[in-house]
Amino acid sequence: MRSGPEHPDVDRDRLAASAAEALGLPGGLVLGERLRGSDRSLVVRADAAGRAVVLKLPLTDPEAAARERAALQVLARRGAPGVVPLLGLGPDLPVLVLDDLGGAPTLADRLLGEDPAAATDALVAWGSAVGRLQAATADVRPAFEAALAQASPLGAPDVGGVGDAVAGAVAVLRRELPRLGPAAALDGAAAEELAALVAHLERPGAPRGLVPGDTCPDNALLVERTAAAPDGVRLIDFEGASHRHVAWEAAYLALPWPSCWCSWRLPEDAVEAALSAWREAVAPAVPAHCSAADLAADVDDAVVAWTAVTTAWFLPAALDGDPVPADPARAAVVPRRRALVQHRSRTAAQRAAARGRLPALAAWCERLHAAAVDTWGERPLQLAPAYR
Repeated sequence: MRSGPEHPDVDRDRLAASAAEALGLPGGLVLGERLRGSDRSLVVRADAAGRAVVLKLPLTDPEAAARERAALQVLARRGAPGVVPLLGLGPDLPVLVLDDLGGAPTLADRLLGEDPAAATDALVAWGSAVGRLQAATADVRPAFEAALAQASPLGAPDVGGVGDAVAGAVAVLRRELPRLGPAAALDGAAAEELAALVAHLERPGAPRGLVPGDTCPDNALLVERTAAAPDGVRLIDFEGASHRHVAWEAAYLALPWPSCWCSWRLPEDAVEAALSAWREAVAPAVPAHCSAADLAADVDDAVVAWTAVTTAWFLPAALDGDPVPADPARAAVVPRRRALVQHRSRTAAQRAAARGRLPALAAWCERLHAAAVDTWGERPLQLAPAYR
């Protein structure tokens, strides 16, 4: 992360004191540079008696703060692999004290680079790390529920975080899709299939794990392989932490990257290599009654569901001119929303049609893709820079 401006509303002395108390340091600690992140939190480097740490203070989103706090507590108690280590929790200000992983590159850096082999190696490591984390946390749902309730003074959100997201997406799609054309509208049959699809993924006995929720390339730091990071990956940013079906994260490769700014297309062979590593690592979380074919079908379902959710995210801006990102450093490399809508609707249509279980959703995705092409022209999604 790059340095960012100071936040004017945070008392740095109080922040340092709360973090020092969390670590049991009577001599206090010394705050350093602010790291650039989202507006939802203040992230600062600090020196804790010679140890480099990172302080993360939530600012604006109580649910995101509760999810991250609860998840990191549960993961620390479990000794889960491949996540940023939680060192302490502030008793005054609700600051998270995390291990400083230094200037480690991210998976996004590899995808932005010029070495396709290095990018694929990082993708494979990511797939294995995510699957390993899911396998290690398959049974922590009760603990996560309890920690989330304790961290949520206004009432705990859904631990899966999926049903509300899809329901919200349906409302947005019904409002916005007519602007793209009547053929693109989400009809009742497709909406019913989408609700049934989500219910199927949330079924009792489905394979689940605790994940960051925003399992994106720039939230995957590439570090030295150790017992605590056996794949050489540390995942950060658990503000969307959820205990949900493992297929939701596999769809990050298949779609790819539904919730990420760096959502370029990936070569099929690289995707399959990463998915193979994921399947091997996640296997302990998959019950015997869930066959390989069942798991593959669930991944296809997650691709379709993510398509609906992310189309709702992107469509209003795509219809209103598809503006470039405000950050000039990203303007030249971030995929445009119109390309994402077209690529994802085509991908989802193919996967839904191949399964034959979701005819209304397959037809809707096809109509959505056709309407997007008719309105905007063909907008192909580029490969990640490392593969061009």
